[in-house]
Amino acid sequence: MGELSEGQRGRVPFISYFTFCVLPVHIQKVTLNMTQKTALITGTSRGLGLALTHALADRNWSLIMDARGADALKEAERALAAKTDIIAIAGDVRSPEHRQALVDAVEKSGGLDVLVNNASLLGPSPQPNLLDYPLDVLNDVYQVNVLAPLALLQAVKDHAKDDFRVLNVTSDAGVEAYAGWGGYGSSKAALEQWTAILAQEQPGWKVYQVDPGDMRTRMHQEAFPGEDISDRPFPDVSVPGFLQLIEGDLPSGRYQAQTMTGSENHQTIHELRLILTARQFDAALRFYQEGLGLELLEDWSEGNQRGMLFKAGYATLELNNETQAAYLDEVEVGERVAGDVRLAFKVDDTEQFSHQVIASGAKALSGVVDTPWQDRHQRLQAHDDIQVTLFQEIR
Repeated sequence: MGELSEGQRGRVPFISYFTFCVLPVHIQKVTLNMTQKTALITGTSRGLGLALTHALADRNWSLIMDARGADALKEAERALAAKTDIIAIAGDVRSPEHRQALVDAVEKSGGLDVLVNNASLLGPSPQPNLLDYPLDVLNDVYQVNVLAPLALLQAVKDHAKDDFRVLNVTSDAGVEAYAGWGGYGSSKAALEQWTAILAQEQPGWKVYQVDPGDMRTRMHQEAFPGEDISDRPFPDVSVPGFLQLIEGDLPSGRYQAQTMTGSENHQTIHELRLILTARQFDAALRFYQEGLGLELLEDWSEGNQRGMLFKAGYATLELNNETQAAYLDEVEVGERVAGDVRLAFKVDDTEQFSHQVIASGAKALSGVVDTPWQDRHQRLQAHDDIQVTLFQEIR
């Protein structure tokens, strides 16, 4: 990938989540409710698409979800099914058969209020210069980013309800000339142009080009392999801007989601810091620094006071009620064993990593377990009654 200019550093192009593989159709429960509004959103198994579906589900929208990965889409569907009516279909947005399945879902839902074309294709990573860009790959990028959104719109247009809205997810790479971004950027530029023309041709609709801004997503990481993108916000920060376009009365046009009224004041958590008081401090230090291999960031120790801060990847906070906690204990250990606080660390190989951790003084409470949700777990007893789960995603 070419170097960004001095003015462009720190303002890398946003890459939207993508979908492009052919997979079997999967349709889950839907209960027709004519009082609900319906949105069709592509690329919803993770990233911006998933964040937006959760926000709309909380607002009682009926959702038609599309993504390339059937397993990831099914997991997203399970998380949303308790909130609202869902039709989830895995497939390729370039496929006429898949688009027809989406049309059938729209018909089953009684029509469509909003179409969000979020799915897109990055292309090679790192991005090649245009003179070296494989033309067959560039054709795939254009098929997914330019033609498939228009083909889907053409397929559902006869089912558009009053006040129909189209949101095409774009990027600053579609309006700025970044060296090394000719393939992806030019595809987004073409998407921008046909979206603007559509707004002129369909004055009764609201038609938006939406640039979500930089976000911490898997596709963004793939665009910058090996780089630390932890300074980018999670996709949730862009959602309020999308909701203004979906539920507000803004005119057709191009919008930057993170700079819209209300979005610039949206606050987001940048770090979850778990603070432990270790009675067996040396044992705890050995476990986290040597066993888990965490990087020491700061040492505040002075005299008898000992305090250290370690880097532990990025954090998530999991809340479970007693019933769920008991279920997790049963899956991992076979009985209720954990207290109110338990640590979990995502690793590449649970079995191999557990040898390292046990060598640092931890005790295995179970063998390696393949869970019903297709992760590989092992529960360990560490210092001070702290229990730790090592987990590896195998799906």
